[in-house]
Amino acid sequence: MHILICNERFLFRFGLDRALIILGKGLKESGHTISIMANKYDRNVLETFATKIIDIPEAQNNYLNSNELTEQWINSRWNSFFNESNKPDIVIIGGWPFFSTIPFFKKMEIPVIFLDCGAVPLEGYTNGVLVTQQKLREMRKKYLKDASSIIAISDFIATTQSKVDTDNQIPVNKILLGADHLDMKIWKMRSSNNKSRIIDSFNAIKNEGKHCILNLGRWEPNCYKNSESVFDIMRKIKEKLPNTVLFVLNDPSTIQIPPDLQNFISPLGFPDDTELAYLMKNVDLGISTSLWEGFNLPLAEMQWLNVPVLVFNKGAHPEVVMHPWYLCKNIDEMAAKAIKILNRDELDPATKKISQDKFHTFFTWERVIKQYQDIFIREMFRERGAASDNLTVFIDVTNAARDTANSGVIRVTRRICREFQKYVTVLFVLWDDDRKQYVFPTQSEFRQLSQFNGPVFNKDCFISPDSGRVLLGSYLEKHPYIRKWLIFSETIQETRASVIRRFARVNNISLGAIFYDAIPVLHSDLCKDIAVKNNHGNYMKGLAECDIVIPISGYSAACLQQYWKSNNINANCPVLPNLLPGEFGGSKRNYAVLNPDLNSIQILCVSTLEPRKNHKTLIEACLLLQKEHPELDWTLTLVGNKYAGAFEIADEVQQISKNNPRIRWLGVVSDTALHRLYEEATFTVYPSIIEGFGMPILESIWHGKPVICSDQGVMSELAHDGGCLTVDILNPRDLSKAIYRLCTDRALLLKLSKDATERPLKSWEEYTVQFLSILGIGPADKRPPGLSESAFTKPSPAWEDILYPSCLCENWQMNHSERMALTALLLRHRPRCSIEIGTYKGGSLSLISQISKHVYSLDIDPSIPENFGHFKNVTFLTGLSTVSLPLLLKALDAEKIPVEFILIDGDHSAEGVKKDLNTVLAYVPKKPLFILMHDSGNPECRRGMLEADWNNSPYVQWVDLDFIPGRIVENGSSSDGEMWGGLALAYLTPTSRDAPCLVNRTANNMYEFMKTSLER
Repeated sequence: MHILICNERFLFRFGLDRALIILGKGLKESGHTISIMANKYDRNVLETFATKIIDIPEAQNNYLNSNELTEQWINSRWNSFFNESNKPDIVIIGGWPFFSTIPFFKKMEIPVIFLDCGAVPLEGYTNGVLVTQQKLREMRKKYLKDASSIIAISDFIATTQSKVDTDNQIPVNKILLGADHLDMKIWKMRSSNNKSRIIDSFNAIKNEGKHCILNLGRWEPNCYKNSESVFDIMRKIKEKLPNTVLFVLNDPSTIQIPPDLQNFISPLGFPDDTELAYLMKNVDLGISTSLWEGFNLPLAEMQWLNVPVLVFNKGAHPEVVMHPWYLCKNIDEMAAKAIKILNRDELDPATKKISQDKFHTFFTWERVIKQYQDIFIREMFRERGAASDNLTVFIDVTNAARDTANSGVIRVTRRICREFQKYVTVLFVLWDDDRKQYVFPTQSEFRQLSQFNGPVFNKDCFISPDSGRVLLGSYLEKHPYIRKWLIFSETIQETRASVIRRFARVNNISLGAIFYDAIPVLHSDLCKDIAVKNNHGNYMKGLAECDIVIPISGYSAACLQQYWKSNNINANCPVLPNLLPGEFGGSKRNYAVLNPDLNSIQILCVSTLEPRKNHKTLIEACLLLQKEHPELDWTLTLVGNKYAGAFEIADEVQQISKNNPRIRWLGVVSDTALHRLYEEATFTVYPSIIEGFGMPILESIWHGKPVICSDQGVMSELAHDGGCLTVDILNPRDLSKAIYRLCTDRALLLKLSKDATERPLKSWEEYTVQFLSILGIGPADKRPPGLSESAFTKPSPAWEDILYPSCLCENWQMNHSERMALTALLLRHRPRCSIEIGTYKGGSLSLISQISKHVYSLDIDPSIPENFGHFKNVTFLTGLSTVSLPLLLKALDAEKIPVEFILIDGDHSAEGVKKDLNTVLAYVPKKPLFILMHDSGNPECRRGMLEADWNNSPYVQWVDLDFIPGRIVENGSSSDGEMWGGLALAYLTPTSRDAPCLVNRTANNMYEFMKTSLER
């Protein structure tokens, strides 16, 4: 998966930055491709996990508008960074200055995950900081609703901000951060000689035998950080324990320590990560006096190091603190508990140990990364049009529920069963030959199916009791209207398959099949199992009657289609390959290139002991290596089950391993044991002659281990992307030479290891999402041809919802041409500050408030603020506009907020319209200003507009009094119930004009005509 992470900074000393860096690193290690967009960052750190780093220009002298400028910059340059083939699958946004980009990414059909650390309390902030924080809140409320989902860093943030700012309109998830990142050593010491002034200063005081307390986080007095309260705390502590020093993370020159505390508080400056870890490990206690925290990362970090920390019972602290005892309700309690801790009088050791173990088990970044990936996959799936609840997928697990081994086909079946459970209702069925019917598994069969990372038992699972089988037919009778897919995930007998296909047609079940290979047909000499050999051709023919076939490689797809062509099978069934993943058993991918120990070489081979796997040639090559290079110390470990019809291979391998201690055969092993064998291996050998895929090749690559494999067929195809040494595996001498090269050529081994760790590999989640898309559980453009459209039809939205989303269209006193003109003007001009005079039912206000940052509603009706107070960026002024408008324009000028759009509803007296217009004409525009006048067909409104002093303002460039013509109303009413109507438009700029104002007065005649008509 390609993940784009956007944030203002990626500097490790800031909490959000630190979390995003660790998140990016962890996602990279899980096999994802990471791109970064940022203003400021530490390139050395980002380059350890980011493939692409995009510099976003900083808004010079215009920081407040950073979000808008960032969106414009990205919009204009997006195609230079990404195209349709390499655009991100997911975008993670940390906040400023990327709020405005959320709708852009939504337009690009990329799910946006907003990592919500919350907006801090405003108390104590002034000037530019306050204005920026206020705007941040406005941006949250305006744009977070456009995100795909939010991941809050605590339940406190989720409930108090995420859900509130989005009105519960999008999914909000809670994922508490990890705390084990100090062990990762991502941020190195700044000193090249490993000497640290900060550590030396600390040690000098520590060595005096003093109690040491660390004040966590940044030093920020007079705000929610509440830093100055440590003075009162230290006064109370020093009364009881005068031999105590509090260390604060701030420059000594910028903190004013009271005279009575000069010897008790020591500013250390700003430590790097190594220095900070050292301080945290070696102090006796940490305290945090913050009155609001969305998580409090330093609290988690110190607790990870098993150092006690005291915090106030505020914000997210109850969720993060190791034990409630460490929560304090006030300064007195914090000082008292600090004295207890320094006197070694706190929690009893047993309770403390249980709390520490629980904390260490949960607060890991491995857990965080996994939870994030689950949400990413879910959002991608939701973005692609996930199936509704009335879809059920049945998977044929006839063999996987009974086979105690874990060969390639069985491994695929078990793993897709587990992955499908994340996205759709999936039920597992076995074919019963006696009943000629599918049945649900027993408990013991389900347990066997669940082995080796198979499915987990959940509420959707159906189990047959030991007293008798539950039939699939009975289930279908009770659920006749569900949409159904049946997946053949295993190779099955065609005599059985033909019956199943009839059963599926009768029950309106769509059929999909995974196709592995054509080996028993193309190389029958390598297939010793007569039943398999005789069945396979008919099985391949029968696949043509499925609704879709999904081969595991392009090679297998070509083999199947060629077979159909050779046998004159006219198949209408789509064949869409989905390359199997390289992920092994849910284990974390290895990206470390280790210096191998060539004094003790461990060779691993993983495959079933069947003829085409070519074990005899491998053993012959190894024995030849032993003969010609006796100085080498090597072992060969074979993992794999016996093969029906070729037990003699297993017998021979067993005999050789008895006679030669260098060779051992382990048979079937657990995924845990196999994972360990991969980790211990120097390299692997996969000597198979022919495959449909060759999963052990990619599983070896997943572990960062080079592979020796065939230079033919699909093995060559898999080897192409790196990490493999190809050879003629039928020639034992050539194979022996290849093994010798990797045993002795360290440079080659390291190169192949590096290639292995750097090549992209698909995960089981990605395989499953692609599989479901192929089935049509996704958008139409991802659906294979020939599938029914009816299952994916959604109700079309109302046309008003398309043109005016989230607008109050009912009782909106504009006709459609007027609404569209207003919408076009707002979207083109995008005014940041707008004024509406005359709100009425809120139709136009609901549109303006979506586009403008600051909106002011002027209306004489006192109920307007109560009716439309949910428009968060609207300020309401009640009373006569002739009074409030001049005062408002003067106040906005004082705050240096330029007005860029004014809407005047002309449904009042001519004198009122004239006064409002003249007030606006006396205003000096600071930016281009449009004045839109509604109801220009109303005689009173028309007269007021005509009598306004348009030429008295040098800033009026032109006026069109007939912008959208009003209705000519005779006899005092209109036939369709709309009164007057019409729009007039004026344009003002900060530049004075020299020539007279251009006024389109053609409406003058209309006014006279209307006046005459009314008088008559």
